[in-house]
Amino acid sequence: MKQIVLVCMLLASFVASGQVKVISDNTEGAIRAAAELRRFLAMNGNDRHLAGTIHVGDTPLLRARYAPQVERLKDDGFLICGDGREVCLYGLGERGTLYAVYALLERLGYRLYTPDALVVPGHAGFALPNSELVENPAFAYRETLYYYPNHSELYANWHRLHNRADLHRQWGMFVHTFQHLIPESRYYDAHPEWFSMREGRRDRDGQLCLSNGEMLEELCRRLADTMSRRPEATIWSVSNNDNYNACQCAPCLRLDSLYGGPTGTLLHFINQVAARFPDKTISTLAYQYTRSAPNNQIVPIKPAPNVNIMLCPIEAGREASIATSPREASFRKDMVDWGRLTDNIFIWDYVVQFRNFWNPFPNLHVLQPNLQFFRNNGVRLMFEQATGQDNITSWMDIRCYMLAKLMWNPDMDMDSVMDDFFRGYYGPAAPMVRRIIDTMTAALTASGRTLNIYGYPVDGADGYLSPQRMLRYDLAMQSANSVAPDSAIRERLRYFELALDFATVELMATGKMKGTPEQLTARLRRMTADLNRFGVAQMMEMGISPDEYQRQMLHFVEKQQGSLKPKRLIYKDEPSAPYNTASLIDRRAGIMDYRTDWVGFWGDTLKAVLTLGSAPVEVQSVSMDFFFYPLSWIFLPQRVAMDVSDDGRQWRRVGEWHPENPEILATPDIKTFRAEVKGTARYIRVVADPLPEIPAWHRAAGQKAWIFTDEIVVK
Repeated sequence: MKQIVLVCMLLASFVASGQVKVISDNTEGAIRAAAELRRFLAMNGNDRHLAGTIHVGDTPLLRARYAPQVERLKDDGFLICGDGREVCLYGLGERGTLYAVYALLERLGYRLYTPDALVVPGHAGFALPNSELVENPAFAYRETLYYYPNHSELYANWHRLHNRADLHRQWGMFVHTFQHLIPESRYYDAHPEWFSMREGRRDRDGQLCLSNGEMLEELCRRLADTMSRRPEATIWSVSNNDNYNACQCAPCLRLDSLYGGPTGTLLHFINQVAARFPDKTISTLAYQYTRSAPNNQIVPIKPAPNVNIMLCPIEAGREASIATSPREASFRKDMVDWGRLTDNIFIWDYVVQFRNFWNPFPNLHVLQPNLQFFRNNGVRLMFEQATGQDNITSWMDIRCYMLAKLMWNPDMDMDSVMDDFFRGYYGPAAPMVRRIIDTMTAALTASGRTLNIYGYPVDGADGYLSPQRMLRYDLAMQSANSVAPDSAIRERLRYFELALDFATVELMATGKMKGTPEQLTARLRRMTADLNRFGVAQMMEMGISPDEYQRQMLHFVEKQQGSLKPKRLIYKDEPSAPYNTASLIDRRAGIMDYRTDWVGFWGDTLKAVLTLGSAPVEVQSVSMDFFFYPLSWIFLPQRVAMDVSDDGRQWRRVGEWHPENPEILATPDIKTFRAEVKGTARYIRVVADPLPEIPAWHRAAGQKAWIFTDEIVVK
């Protein structure tokens, strides 16, 4: 014990390096903050060129001079107050004083643009501040779900961000928890009445029946048991699953009518849960079908005092501010309506394109007005969902940096912040990179198109990703690389350029941009190699790796080369709208986007006959691809059969398959069925039978299933 006390006393004393002195109190937080300050000031010998004394933490000088400023602090705010000779750094909470240290370093010219991009300034003009700065955050909780703050403690603390570790210390369960509290695998067979009823049947993969008292008791019992294992957690999510399937049984519909819709029924249920746990906060979701606050209630209802509302603008476009866009009027109303009922609102916002992590996504211009809108409506807890804690993705460097700055202070001068970032991060190449982003933003705005978080490059093909603009972006990147002074900046430029590579490959594949198969393949292979070199794990939210993406794209290229061009195709039953505009014999294969170049049949059998010519020809093989994506009700056929004939009367079976449909909801795939013919044929007949209905494990069980195919390839 004596040894520990002695160490603390030594650490708490000042250390003089050259002319600057750093003094701290003897608390763990202040000692850590002072050590960080000394470490950074020692870089480049800067501590020898800075005169004065820096007091870190709750020091006597702080209390003697700046007690009124301390009283103005809240949450994890901090102050930097000094007279040019002596400066006090102090903040609230576990990290407030550490934030003050990094803020002082930034005032001295230090920058941390990414975990690997630290700028240490020269010491010219170095001086301690002669001013009083008191900063409080706009939001008490500030998380952006990106790689950097979850893999670099320095980055998270420098930019005053919370991360997954912070969240898990405070939250016992986090969103979409009905499925964990009452798992269907455990309860459905014995208690189907606990699960939501849709069209006369109880769904396994839906919601819970919120009018069922027995289910409420079991949920609370399991929740209490889980809480007993995490007594330190103060917030527990009891929230709807990630689908729209609210219960439509008679008792639930009666509650809907009393409490103003499904949201009111949810609140009625959650308030009962919250009453059982008055010392905990129970969080629930205002999301999709529960996004709107209860309205036109016969029985008024609002969240209990210990209920948190997690409001999610997942439907909002990202091309314009939520605060001003005519398209977002309904969300603005929801925000105001919830604000009338509670001041305990957690915003779950979305800032990337989840369907395509590497597509250029020019939403930087809406980050500030959106955060201002949330702040102005009393939101105190802010979560910006990006591409996940373990994924390296496009524009992560600039977007994460901006979000961190704005969640602390939504009113800062963002043009200055962006200019500083581009100059410090890209050096002489900064104007070219900034011009690409500004051009994309202006073109997006002029197009009037929605920027969808579940969109594709093809959505911007007549706007910010038009062929003419893509050419200009490539030329700008060539100029940027020509002035890059070193390998570090060239690597940053290459990282930025990968988004342009991805868009180019996709646009060439969909026919929106000219390019030969050789050009597409060359850019694809170079992109994949560099994505792997940068450590990229996923190309999209559903988990496709760069190598898997390359495999699918090379298969796409191969399908379109060397195939015969049939003269005619006749369907027995026409494809289903709106997926009936593509052709199965136009040599336009589909990519991982079922909306483009795919043909869909909703509950109907695909039966088609191809005519290859006026006489039989030599055929080596026939193949077809089918799309698999159960999240959008798209399944593999239960049977695929292929026949060939020389005369249209006598047919020869060349292939038949009965594929399995795995219980995988949200991972897309393309399955190829190939028959070896090795003979002559004038006609080819293909049949694909859909599942009789969507299987019982799926949230749309009993509904008609889609089948999608893109091209009949004859070689």
